[in-house]
Amino acid sequence: MTEMKDDLLDWTLSQSSNLGFSDVLEIKPLREQASLRNYFRIYTESNSMIGVISKPGSDENKLFEIHSQFLQENGIRVPKVEAFDHQKGFMILEDFGDKVLQLEINSKNKTSFYQKSIMAIHKIQKCKPSQSLSKLSKETLIEQMRLFDEWFFHGLLGLEYSTKEKTTLQNTWEIIANHCFAQDYVLCHFDFEFRNLMLLPDSELGILDFQDLCVGPYSLDLVSIMKDIDNPLDKEDISEYLEFYLDSLLTEQNKTNLTIKDLERDIDFAGFQRQFRILGTLARLHLRDKKSFRLKDLVQTLRFLCEDSIKYDELRDAAKILKNKVEPKLLKTLEAIN
Repeated sequence: MTEMKDDLLDWTLSQSSNLGFSDVLEIKPLREQASLRNYFRIYTESNSMIGVISKPGSDENKLFEIHSQFLQENGIRVPKVEAFDHQKGFMILEDFGDKVLQLEINSKNKTSFYQKSIMAIHKIQKCKPSQSLSKLSKETLIEQMRLFDEWFFHGLLGLEYSTKEKTTLQNTWEIIANHCFAQDYVLCHFDFEFRNLMLLPDSELGILDFQDLCVGPYSLDLVSIMKDIDNPLDKEDISEYLEFYLDSLLTEQNKTNLTIKDLERDIDFAGFQRQFRILGTLARLHLRDKKSFRLKDLVQTLRFLCEDSIKYDELRDAAKILKNKVEPKLLKTLEAIN
């Protein structure tokens, strides 16, 4: 970490004349992230900035810069990329502060935060996607869910399928992907969680971690906050916020064919796709990338998946496998790791 900081410091100082400061007073690592990037707050005599260290030459760094510019041009509050050297894997970003909604939300401000977040989703969805953005095909949706198979079910839990169980899960992913692919496609942040939303000094929302921007099912970003891992909602709250989503959609577009029942089903199925994917992604983060701080999120993610899938006849067999076989093994595995 020290060597990384020193390299970032040297490069930052080389950018000082362009960025309007003469010296770096202090550089501090920020909280650990699920991405392979490392973030630092850089203090100068005039302001603070966020320094980023990532894989040198990575295409993701270039995408981050391109997406930042695109979203800013469309009025979305994302950090400006102040300087970059993609060959070295360095970036300097605008500092949005420390008020992450994940840590700021409480019973008094919850409704306001959800409404702000929903309006931000509407704003993203109104953007016309560039031709270069990837579209989530049915095959891609299934491939993402298969991360559950390799990294979570087999890799982390060490479980094996019976022939019937394997067929059940494969059919389940097909059903989920078909439903998601049939939804209206819009611009998606793809990881619109409260951990990636910031409360800015002017009380507006800032949005982070948009490097996976894509074109996908309209409910994909919405379910990210409706089924937020750190902030489980009761049915009454979910209904209230979905009504707000529909009401604000009507206000902006004057019409919609969506009913609350359609919306509930759509976010459930987008949630299933997301939850299978996240279980695999977080297991991979632990096993491959040696980052274990998100293991605790596996329990709530699986709980969402079990509780919601059991409501649908076509998913009930898979829900039973998850509840009776997977959940007990996960709890034992996490207990052994801790």
